[in-house]
Amino acid sequence: MLPQAKNQSLLYVSDLGANAVDVYPYPSGKLVGSLHGFGSVAGLCVDKAGDVFVVDEAGPVQVFAHGGTSPIRELTTSGAPYGCAVDPAGGNLAVTNLSSVLYGTVAIYTKAKGSAKEYLDDKVDATFFCGYDGSGNLFADGWDRYGNPILLKLPKGSKTFRPFKLNASDTNPGGVQWDGKYVAVGNRGGGVIYRTSATTGKTVQTITLKDGANVEQFWIAGSTVIGPNAQSGGTVNYWHYPAGGSATKMISGFSYPFGATVSPGTKR
Repeated sequence: MLPQAKNQSLLYVSDLGANAVDVYPYPSGKLVGSLHGFGSVAGLCVDKAGDVFVVDEAGPVQVFAHGGTSPIRELTTSGAPYGCAVDPAGGNLAVTNLSSVLYGTVAIYTKAKGSAKEYLDDKVDATFFCGYDGSGNLFADGWDRYGNPILLKLPKGSKTFRPFKLNASDTNPGGVQWDGKYVAVGNRGGGVIYRTSATTGKTVQTITLKDGANVEQFWIAGSTVIGPNAQSGGTVNYWHYPAGGSATKMISGFSYPFGATVSPGTKR
């Protein structure tokens, strides 16, 4: 990691093909470092302090300080952890699980430390990605036991999920993130993001990311959405948000880019 990396906002991209996390100044996008030592990298998320959480399907969630190269702590997981999100209101970490049938629907770590508490829903087969709104409500997408795409809402303080049916066109749900007004839910097969009502689960706006292909876990940074573009030559693209359309910037050189997050490097 180049020393100057710690003094600027950083874009982290998990590259499943290379089993590494690449780091770039944001928004300029010139490689400044890489993180290694994972079993199978998956989703990424960040907390208010700028600490970056790397989900490893094969092992623990590893936590890195902004610009750091060694984990500052590790969080034990079970099953096949996949995506993550940090509650901006309380600092809790939520982790989704591809093996919800056996291991629970979502695991939540209080203050992003210690052991997780699993929140179960026996009607859910798997959860993919998740995101918190500004009030501490958690949203996660996935499949029910019949393979139907669903969006789950876990209200703050509740132990019970509220399920919504996703847009009928969203057959392969992708990233989930609160954009300040709506829940943004991706369709990883088609380069589409659905702005979704947090109260009804209905689609309010469909955003098309032109030339987006297999956009797994995107990241919204203000008026920009950053999307790993795995089936388009292994790139990470920037698009206007929520306008979509053509990409405004492209970073190349990936094998299979999977997840993205931006660490602002806020001082502790």
